[in-house]
Amino acid sequence: FVGVSVFYLFTDNVLSTTAVKGPSMAPTLSPKSRSAGIHDRVLLWRGLPRQNLKRGDVVTFWKPHNPEEISIKRIIALEGDTNYIGGSGMYDGAVKCPDGSVKIVVPHNHIWVEGDNWTASQDSNDFGPISKAMVDGKALYIM
Repeated sequence: FVGVSVFYLFTDNVLSTTAVKGPSMAPTLSPKSRSAGIHDRVLLWRGLPRQNLKRGDVVTFWKPHNPEEISIKRIIALEGDTNYIGGSGMYDGAVKCPDGSVKIVVPHNHIWVEGDNWTASQDSNDFGPISKAMVDGKALYIM
C-alpha cells in the first residue's frame, strides 16, 4: 500500500505526461495534429517547475484567460528582459515605439511564452507576460 501511495504521489506531483493538442507548437511538438490527429506526448517535470527556468524551455502553464486549462509554450524572455512585439498588444509597462512595435520589459517573477508556430498560437503576444506561479511543469522529453 505504501509503495502504491508513493508511486501515485510521485507521478502526480513530480513527473507526469501530457498530450500536446493543437498546432501551436508545431513542428517541434505534434506536427501532424491538424492533418492526421496525431498528438505527441511530453514527459513533464512537475516537482519545483518554476526553479531554474531558462530561455528555450518548454513549459506547461495555467492559461491566464482560462485558468482551468493548461497550455504548453516555449519561454522566449525572462524577468528583466526587453521584448519587442508587433501588433496592437498593450500590457502594463508596455511602451508603443515610433515604428509601431511595442516594447515591454518582462516584470519580476514573470516570463514571456510563445508557440513555435506563431501563426496558430495564442501566447504572450495575446495575453502578455505570465506569472511564474502559473507554470505547472517543464517538458523534459518528447515521447
